Parts: sequence; structure tokens; C-alpha cells
Amino acid sequence: MYDLFSDFSNFFDGFDVYPVYRQEARCKKCGMSYSEFQKNGRLGCAECYEAFSTPIETTLRRIHGNAEHRGKMPQTACAGISKKRKIEDLKERIAKAVAAEDYETAANLHKELKSLDA
Repeated sequence: MYDLFSDFSNFFDGFDVYPVYRQEARCKKCGMSYSEFQKNGRLGCAECYEAFSTPIETTLRRIHGNAEHRGKMPQTACAGISKKRKIEDLKERIAKAVAAEDYETAANLHKELKSLDA
């Protein structure tokens, strides 16, 4: 019986069919690859965050729904950050209200935003 698969499997011999997967990107400073990070769960150095920013951000968005930390903070140490987050949140809510043509809500949110800027 003729085995077509065995003939076809030899067709790609000598060709580098998947070069992207064979030449995995590495951190320029410590040499760690992303697959090594996936295995041990730790990055090798601070520059790994830059080297693997896209896959790390994608992973964070898939797990947490966002790539930014939105959890609790110490009130005494982060008063400025808390105010900045509130301003960003209000701007997003204003944009959504305007998009939904809910101008009354947008106006109230805008007043609240102006009171924070003062």
C-alpha cells in the first residue's frame, strides 16, 4: 500500500519552515527567554519587562482584565495617585455618557471633575 504521508513528510527537509519559533527572542541584558519566564514564573532582570512587554501585557489583560493595577493602596503614601485615578475614571465615564448621549450625567460628572482639579 502506498503511504502518501511518508513522501509528503520529506518534502520540507532542508527548509527552515518555522524560523520564528526556533529563534526565540531573549532579553538583551540577562539573556532570559520568554519560555524560561513561563516555566519558572520569574523574570531575570528589570529589562525583561521591556523585552517581553507585549506578551506580559497580553497575559495580564487575559488574567485580570486590565494591565494596570487598580487594587487597594496605602492612603498616606498614594494620595496623589488616588486623585489621578479618580480623574481618569471620571474622564472615562464622561466619554461614555457623551457617547450614550446622556448629557445630564456627563454634565454632573464634569462638575465633579472640575471640583477635583481645583
